[in-house]
This record gives sequence, structure tokens and C-alpha cells, in this order.
Amino acid sequence: MRSLILTLLLPVTMLISSASLAETKLDSSILSYDGKDFVRTDTTLMQENGQSAVGTKLDHDSPAYKALVEKHSYTGPATVFGKNYQGDYAPLIGADGKVTGALFVGVAK
Repeated sequence: MRSLILTLLLPVTMLISSASLAETKLDSSILSYDGKDFVRTDTTLMQENGQSAVGTKLDHDSPAYKALVEKHSYTGPATVFGKNYQGDYAPLIGADGKVTGALFVGVAK
């Protein structure tokens, strides 16, 4: 657990330091993984129609998806619901070594 917290704090610290502090708004999501899809179970993200993005899936074509299924973090550009982010995704791994979900933190560009 401690290493997960440290793994997440470093990219967030870098994101905040690289963004304008006066206008920094972090978006975040908790995603569950069923072996096929990462689904947002809790999020600050909104869809283009103004609805909450809870229940939506991470695009299989995104570089974040590809990294997460291989148990790797992804840091880089992300387009979510038509909005560009500098994002960080970190996999959540269960005691059995399988991916159970992911965390997302991003700053809008």
C-alpha cells in the first residue's frame, strides 16, 4: 500500500508543479477492471453532454489501456470525452497478482 501511495504522489506532484497553480484543477477516477474493461466507478470527469462519467469505459485504443493491462503505469497525453489532459494512470493489483482496477489523475491542458 505504501508503495502505491508513493507511486501515485510523485506524478501528481509533478503534474501540479508543471501546471499553473492559480488554475490547477485535477480530475480523477477510480476504475474497476473485469478482465476486459476498465469502468469508471467514481470520477470527477463529466461527459460532453454534462452527465457524470461514472459507468463509462476506458477506450481500448488508448495508450493508458494498453499499459494498464500489462500492469504498467501510464503518464502522458490523454484525451477524455473530447478534453485533452496530461494524465497519470496507475494499475491496482490484487494479492493474486491480477489487475483489479486503476487510478487516474489528470490536469486539463
